[in-house]
Order: sequence, then C-alpha cells, then structure tokens
Amino acid sequence: MLEALLIATAFALLQWWSSPWSYLVAGILLLICLPGILVMRGAAPFVTTSGQTMRSMLKLAAIRPGDRVFDLGCGDGRLVFAAAKAGAVAVGYEMSVPTYLIAKLRSTFHPRSHIHFGNLWHQRYDDADVLFCYFLKDTMQDFKLRIWPTLKPGCRVVSHAFLMEGIAAERREGDAVFYEKK
Repeated sequence: MLEALLIATAFALLQWWSSPWSYLVAGILLLICLPGILVMRGAAPFVTTSGQTMRSMLKLAAIRPGDRVFDLGCGDGRLVFAAAKAGAVAVGYEMSVPTYLIAKLRSTFHPRSHIHFGNLWHQRYDDADVLFCYFLKDTMQDFKLRIWPTLKPGCRVVSHAFLMEGIAAERREGDAVFYEKK
C-alpha cells in the first residue's frame, strides 16, 4: 500500500519536475519500494489487521509475561507492541521499508519490543513461545514446510484468516486461527 503511494509519487515527480534531481529522487523512492514489492511475492502485502481480529489473536495467543513472541511481517507493529505490553519480549520482522520505518519509530515508545528489517524466512524461531502471521494461502503452506517443523513443542501460532493445510487448527475466533505445536 505504502509502496504504491511512493511509486506514484516517483512517477508524478518525473512528470512534473524535469531535472537531473527529479530522476535521482524518483530512483531513490523506487529503490526504497523494492524490498516491499519483492516480499509481496513471498508473503503478503501490508493490510492493517482490524481491532477486533487483533483482540481475538491476542486472546488466542494467551501471552504470558516472559514469553518470546514473534510477528512475521509485522507491518506497523501493533501486535508486537500489544504483546510487549502484556509482558512478552516481542520481536517483529518487516521487509517493506516504509512500514518498517513506521514500526521502528513507534517501537521507541514500547519497551520490550524490537522491530527488525529483514527477511522473515531467514530467521530462527526455535525459542518462540508465540508466532503471529498474516500470510496468504500459499505462503501459509510455505510456513508449514519451512518454519512449523522448527518450532518447539507448545509453541502457539496464531494466523490471521489463513489455514495450514493438513494441520488441524485447535481453535478459531472470528478471523483468528490458533495452532499449538505438539
């Protein structure tokens, strides 16, 4: 979403302001958007989770003080900050530059929260107590194959809307889906 706005700004800049600086600025804006565009091929675009769904996800996760919580593709960081407020050590990974910068800035007001720019597929989650994700259908299957086997028993995974085929969900509440690693 933010990437589309920056791309439109870059092209508008080139159309209205014809100078070498406009090409430089437009090029920088397009480079900033590139990681976010690439992540959409392997995860999902940033779409804000509704307040009701967020409350359902937090309820299903049953976060306890000291839990290690990860939000894979954390967007603006709202789930990370809510988990930190509940006493967890909360970590969010984001690959879209604009949304990462927003979440990173907001994290300065939320102790115990950590926002990282990086590819969520190249991280380790073997110490995770809770994982939040909002992936599209195919990406949930990639999650099932690549990350689910590495999780420790008892790890709680809460997905926004999308299911892991072949693994029975423990519970559902609205758009939130809860799994527990056995």
